[in-house]
Amino acid sequence: MLNFFLYFSHLFIYKHKHNNMKQFLLTLSIVFISVLAVGQQDVQYTNFMFSKFNYNPGYTGMGDGICINGLARQQWMGYKGTDGEGGAPATFYFAAQSPVKLLLGGIGLAVTKDEIGFENNTSVRLAYSFHLKLGDGKLGVGLQAGFINKQIDFTKFRPTDPSDPLLQGGNESAMGFDMGFGAYYSTDKYYAGLSFTQMQNVWGAEAEFASGNDKLANPDYINHSFITGGYYFQLPMMPSIVLNPNVLVKVAGTSSAQFDINMLAWYNKQMYAGVTYRATDAVSVLAGYKVVDGFLNGLMGGLSYDITTSKMGSGTGGSFEIFIKYCFKIVIPPKHEKHGTVLYL
Repeated sequence: MLNFFLYFSHLFIYKHKHNNMKQFLLTLSIVFISVLAVGQQDVQYTNFMFSKFNYNPGYTGMGDGICINGLARQQWMGYKGTDGEGGAPATFYFAAQSPVKLLLGGIGLAVTKDEIGFENNTSVRLAYSFHLKLGDGKLGVGLQAGFINKQIDFTKFRPTDPSDPLLQGGNESAMGFDMGFGAYYSTDKYYAGLSFTQMQNVWGAEAEFASGNDKLANPDYINHSFITGGYYFQLPMMPSIVLNPNVLVKVAGTSSAQFDINMLAWYNKQMYAGVTYRATDAVSVLAGYKVVDGFLNGLMGGLSYDITTSKMGSGTGGSFEIFIKYCFKIVIPPKHEKHGTVLYL
């Protein structure tokens, strides 16, 4: 895996040296496909191109002013677990970030709540990114730190063996430390990012969920790596249309990975529609709108619907996701001095 990331870095530098974006993207795509083994990842978003801060701390403060982002996802709608009970994953995400000139970069806060079955995971992360002008764009190198809280309600389990000591107890929880690192580079034409989350054992030791001396297996979160990229291409014959391909590769440890390939079409930089393919999992449609003038300038919202192509699609209504984002700037008006006589002008 280390050799793979070193090769990615070499390709990124090669691109800046020779300014051949098409060759860079083509080569990078071939590398991605040749090394990936598809597998289920941590929390995933269909609207990943609008929530980069979630998986890359290098993006912190790289937006246009103060940005507030909220997202809700219901996966496999209509899914019923054992005996008709619920259990489909549901995710809620909130983030706020801003550039801070005094810190030569940006700061941000992200809160994620992920529910699946009888388990709830809540994470709170703080991030800082150092910004540097590089070529035609800007590079952000960031760190994030926070905690993850895992909660399991054992009262809802129906064990085959009621005396199983690992399934005794009530609503138990454990908390651990989390860290992440990322780099993000963007220009007016394209962006690329590389990041790592859950860089250490967030639990540190076995988490005690059951009563007494009983313990569950250590619920470690393995390291995750994310590679992302996108390009903006304005159609020569249709200046009001901009095509925006995006790709996100998610690698869990060294054993499994998954990639999302997306294509958006923007009209007048306000409305967009597109489609995403998530390998062996789903095909998604997306649409949204961005306010570019007036009082609500900077407000953006969108939704997506995933058509599940895996076996989980049987008996479910697909997955639905909605997000809203608002970016604004605080402008301090210049101070005007008043004088009592023209002698001081």
